[in-house]
Amino acid sequence: MSDAAEIESKFPVTGFDAVREALAAAGGELRARGFEENVVLDTPEGTLRGRDMLLRLRRDAAGRVTFKLPAKTPGDPAIKVRREIETEVADLAALEAIFAELGYTPRLRYEKVRETWRLGPVLVCCDRLPFGSFVEIEGAVEAIVEAAAALGLSMAQATSKTYHALYQDYLAAHGLPPADSFVFTPEERRTLLSGLAHA
Repeated sequence: MSDAAEIESKFPVTGFDAVREALAAAGGELRARGFEENVVLDTPEGTLRGRDMLLRLRRDAAGRVTFKLPAKTPGDPAIKVRREIETEVADLAALEAIFAELGYTPRLRYEKVRETWRLGPVLVCCDRLPFGSFVEIEGAVEAIVEAAAALGLSMAQATSKTYHALYQDYLAAHGLPPADSFVFTPEERRTLLSGLAHA
């Protein structure tokens, strides 16, 4: 189990080639690459969202449950700080059934392909989502700023928003109706999984 402060910032990008090259040049180490399926649970009234809390089940190389407490911005709106409690789970379906009995049912689903690198004191994640690509840097505030500079990313473009909030921005910018879930089409999913299998 982990119980720690999550400090992170996200950067929108058009692709990952330049970031990967910068990571390799700076001594970054590729740790993992995989497909993620996420389910966010809440009450029908949205009690957790209303309190800026998040209860999430995630399936990637393993199953895990995460609970995030309200976020803070430590004087910089581009950097988010929040307490995160997470642990691996052997049977996600059983845990989802337990939460349902307690009143917490799936409210939204989202998917992404995540490539995780270690660069000194920070984790750098290259995230491809159905609506765009982002680099997420997690670590101490000063280390995030230093890593962003090393990767050619500007803090002026950074955001502390969640992927759900960024998806709402995307929908509004493209004149699309509000929606909560963001998943790949079946064809996109097959292509991505095939690419990961042959990577």
